[in-house]
Amino acid sequence: MAHTKNNLQLDEATITEALILRGDLSALTAEQKVAYYRGYCERLGLDPFTKPFDILRLNGKDVLYLTRSGAQQLNKLHGVSHAITSRELMAEPGIFQVMARAILPDGRYTESMSAVAVANLKGEAYCNALMKAETKAKRRATLDLLGLGILSEEEAITLGQPAPQIDTPELVIVQDEPRAADPIEALKESIARCETVSQLNALYLRNQPKIEANNLRGLFTERKDQIQK
Repeated sequence: MAHTKNNLQLDEATITEALILRGDLSALTAEQKVAYYRGYCERLGLDPFTKPFDILRLNGKDVLYLTRSGAQQLNKLHGVSHAITSRELMAEPGIFQVMARAILPDGRYTESMSAVAVANLKGEAYCNALMKAETKAKRRATLDLLGLGILSEEEAITLGQPAPQIDTPELVIVQDEPRAADPIEALKESIARCETVSQLNALYLRNQPKIEANNLRGLFTERKDQIQK
C-alpha cells in the first residue's frame, strides 16, 4: 500500500513539474496524461468521454486546447450567453475583427477579440472566415470569463499551422534577430522584410495591439502597396 501511495505522489509531482514549470504534457506517460485529462475534466464538471479537450503539439510542447464539445458544455454548465459587440472589416490589412461579450446569469461579463485574414478570399471561403471570427471571439470570451488559460479549438487550428513562408507561427518578430533593440523599431524591420501579403497579414494579426497603439497601420498599407506593384 505504501509503495502504491509513493507512486501516486511521484505521478503527481511529475505532472505538477511538467505543467506548472514547463507547461508541457509531452513529458508525461500515456497513463499520466489520462489521469490529468480526467482530473481536469472532473474539476470543470465536464464529461471526459465527450472529448472536451484535445492535445496539440505547439512550439515543441504538448498543450491542451478546448474543443467545440467542451465549449458547448461549459456554456451550458455555467449558463453563459454571448453578444457580438462590434464587427470591423479593415480593408487595408485585409482583416476582419470581431468583439464578443460572454455573460453569466448574475450579469458579470467579459469581452474578447478575434481577427481573421480575409484578403483575397471570395464566396464561401470569405463567409466561412467571417463566421470563424465570430465563433472564435465567443469561445475566447467564455474562456476569459471562466478564468481558463487554455486555447480554443480555432486558435489551436490556427497556431498549429505555420504561416506561409515564415519560419515560425509566433511571428512576434520574425525568427532571425532584428538589428533594432527597440521592439517598435524591430517590428518596423519585420514589416519591411515581409515579401508577400500573406506574411504581412500574419504579422499584423500577431502584433495588432502593438500596431494600433503605436499608429503603425500606415506602414502595413505602404508595404502592401509595394508588394502588389
